[in-house]
Amino acid sequence: MKKKVAAAAAVVGALASTLAFAQPASAGVDPKYRYESSWSTEGDCQINGYSGQQNGRWSAYFCSASTWSWDLYIKR
Repeated sequence: MKKKVAAAAAVVGALASTLAFAQPASAGVDPKYRYESSWSTEGDCQINGYSGQQNGRWSAYFCSASTWSWDLYIKR
């Protein structure tokens, strides 16, 4: 029983350290782009990015996966 608890604790500890030290999705973003909004699915992010570009609100966009959502980055 103690071995199972120790193994589970090791897995949880490894997972926590991975989450704590992971770089944010925006760490490598081109500085010409800025964060606009977050969406629950990649499709929603792409649709809103495309819509904003077609309506002239920004000249370019891309979607980047983050921990719990998709982040929309735009270039004016």
